[in-house]
Amino acid sequence: MSNDGQDFMESRRTPYNELYPTCERADATLRIYAECIHPQEITRRLAVEPDSVQVKGEVRVNSVGRARVIGVNGWFISSETKVSSKDLRHHLDWIIGAIYPVREALLKLQQTRGVKMDVSCVWWSAHGHGGPTLWPEQMRPLSDLGLECGFDVYFFGEDWQQVR
Repeated sequence: MSNDGQDFMESRRTPYNELYPTCERADATLRIYAECIHPQEITRRLAVEPDSVQVKGEVRVNSVGRARVIGVNGWFISSETKVSSKDLRHHLDWIIGAIYPVREALLKLQQTRGVKMDVSCVWWSAHGHGGPTLWPEQMRPLSDLGLECGFDVYFFGEDWQQVR
């Protein structure tokens, strides 16, 4: 038995597929929320540039014109504009690739009081059935990074097609 992982790949039921036929769209975001650490400090500690941030106390106006005051600092990197695949594994691989090299700094940041972080995945069903697949190649590094992984899964099905 070889150690290159290929033996396991042969047993997988769901190979990587950029077109992932049951998926309309997918993305993943690393979210770091920090009560007392400014997003610029998170960027300095991780040496990774975020895609977006939110600063506690800022006022943000949403798409319908409602203003709200940001209650907690936030630091985010997302695969949304960087990975075109409909296979969520590609999106998670991108997130993992962006942060695994700074694993020690990320783990140290997690030990800071008031810091919460996770990976949030969004998966839109193309036909009202199916769902994303994860391999150990995504689960293991997420575990090594101490990150929980959550899913928002939307099943629109035929009714959604009629509304669009």
